[in-house]
Order: sequence, then C-alpha cells, then structure tokens
Amino acid sequence: MVSFDGFRYDFTTMADTPNFDKLEEEGVKADALIPVFPSLTFPNHYSIATGAYSGTHNITGNSFYDKEFREKYSLYDRNKVRDPKFYKSEPIWVTAERQGVKAASFYWVGSEAPIKGYSPSIFKYYDGSVPFKARIDSVISWFNLSKEKRPHLVMLYFSEPDHTGHDWGVNTPEIVNTIEEMDNLLGYLLQNLESLEIFSNLNLIIVSDHGMTNVSKERRIVLDDYITRLGDLYLNGRDVHVQIDLKKGNKRYGKTLFKELQKIPHCEVWKKNNIPERFHFNNNNTGEFLLLADEGWLITTQSAIDEDEFTLGGMHGYDPQLPNMHGIFYALGADIKSNLQIPAFENIHIYPMICNLLDIEPYSGKKDSHEGDIQILNHILIEKNE
Repeated sequence: MVSFDGFRYDFTTMADTPNFDKLEEEGVKADALIPVFPSLTFPNHYSIATGAYSGTHNITGNSFYDKEFREKYSLYDRNKVRDPKFYKSEPIWVTAERQGVKAASFYWVGSEAPIKGYSPSIFKYYDGSVPFKARIDSVISWFNLSKEKRPHLVMLYFSEPDHTGHDWGVNTPEIVNTIEEMDNLLGYLLQNLESLEIFSNLNLIIVSDHGMTNVSKERRIVLDDYITRLGDLYLNGRDVHVQIDLKKGNKRYGKTLFKELQKIPHCEVWKKNNIPERFHFNNNNTGEFLLLADEGWLITTQSAIDEDEFTLGGMHGYDPQLPNMHGIFYALGADIKSNLQIPAFENIHIYPMICNLLDIEPYSGKKDSHEGDIQILNHILIEKNE
C-alpha cells in the first residue's frame, strides 16, 4: 500500500498522468477516498492503518494534548511519535505480525512505535531527505528477500504533492509539475514491481490521506478580535480547527466565552457534547469547545501572526464532507477486479479489506476495534474460487 500525501481526488484531471490512468484501466478506481475528521496527515494515515476513526484511535491531530498522560503529542517530536502509549486501536502491521505474517513500513504513521509490543519486521525511522526513488528501491529489495524473510505487507509513504500544495496552492503550475512527478514515480514503482518474480501474486493499493484547498492571508480569523480573555484559555490546534479548554478557576467564563465564540464569522463552533457525531472525534482528550474554519479560512492569534510570516498557499483539515478534502484510492493486482469504478467511501474500510487479502483476522471485540465494514470493498476482490 502506497500513500501520496495530499493527493486530491481530482489531481489526475489537472495533469498528464499515464500511470494513474493505467491503474484506472487495469484495476479499480474510487471516485474519491473520504478522510476522517480532521482531514490531516497523522489522523488519516493512522485511520487507514487501523480502520478506526480518530476519536477511537486517539491520534486526533498532527499534534494534540493528551489529558491522560498530560503530555503534548506532536509530529515534530520524534520521541512522542515513537511512544506507543499514544496509539490506540491496532494498525494492520500489528494485526499481521501478531498472526505470523511479516510486515514492513517505509515511514507510515505509527510504525516507528512498538504498538501493543509489536513493530513491523522491517521499518524505517522517518527521514524526509531520503529520495523517493531510493524508497522504492528499498521496497523492491524487500520483495527480493528469501521466502522466510520477505514481508507480505508493505506500507510506503511519499510526502508529495502535500508539500507543494501547502507552498503554492491548487491550480498552479507548481502543483501540476508535482502531480506529473508523482505519476512518473508511480511508473518507476510499477516497472520495478513488474520485474519481480512474485509480481503475479502482488496486490497494489494506492491511497492519499486528504485533499487540499487554497487559502490566503486575507481569509484569517484572528481570535483576539473576538475573545476577551484569551490568556485564560488553553488553545489546542491551529489553522483549521482549534479545541479550547478553560484554565483552572475560569469555569464561570464558559458561558460568556461560548457567546463570544458564536459571533466569530466563517467558522463553526460546538460545545464538546454537540460536536457532530459523524466526525467520530470525541474522546477523553476533546476540548470543551471546538472551532472549525469554513473552507479556505484559517484560525489564528495575533501572537502567531507576529511570530510567523504567512507563506501558505494551500491547506486541509476541514470538514471531511467537502469534496476538496477528498483523496484517492486505486487498487490493482492478483486479487483485484479490473476496469472497475466505485463510489467514494471512507478510508476506515481499507483495513478489513487488507485483512481479507492477507487472510488474517481483523482486530475486533474491543473498545478501540476497527470501525470499517468488510462489505464496502468486498465486491472489488476476485473471489478465491473464481
């Protein structure tokens, strides 16, 4: 399974993508892959891996405050990223390894932590400087290992076109160039896979975690303009969604605060118990209030504006129902039907399908079990006796 970070569902229509087109013709393509809330990289890669929503698997943001451990988890803190205590639910590589099936990961979110005491048989600590083709070369070498050492599940991550989308926005020459570069990279992967002796037994799944939309300096919501006592609050999150907790001794400010929050334009606000159920976001870490910016708007504070020069061209993290937040899903291989287009679906349904392909039992029967439905993608698989 390969992830192209930030590859929006319609990016192939903006550029020349013969290799993605080949996947569509010879395999299965979904209209879109719908992310979980929030439509950010870490929550969604971990949802794809576990089949669980963010409120269940606990990775509710690229960074978040964990009230149980009284610690902040952040993608920038390598020690936290490698600490298994933050990760609930069970990622597919743990499900596989637990049942004697070897797994390997090249930078998939969560794979650096020994979750439930298991790590993939092969994994890499994140280093963004490793060239994309070198990552593919490593994966191909894993497939060439002896039968006893060869992984049956491989997860591979690329950080583009997300970086380009953030820097330049959508509908720009830069994003078109990167889309075409990613298509060339896919071609390199396919060419190398096809040279393997085991190619006729392989299944390839291509996904992305979310889409992208344009943002601008002019569409910023500055919380200082609406909240009178910003210093009495804990703010968790930035840009698109912000959770708010009152500091000790300020509970009486809660009612006034909610009235202030409701006056903020271009933004939805909910008390914790009114956050839409379809977000599947609530857990013990959820803030007393949740702010979610309208598409294309950003939430910030005056101090953040003073500290950082504005350089963003594109952003994500918005309501997963918005089409511009949707990603891609392609599948091709020995057990996959060909030339099949399917409707958009939520990414939590991938986990049970991979369990099916690997002939392993999904993690189930626990509070943090997967929430995917095997029936959603069963019809894209060739039945074992066909």
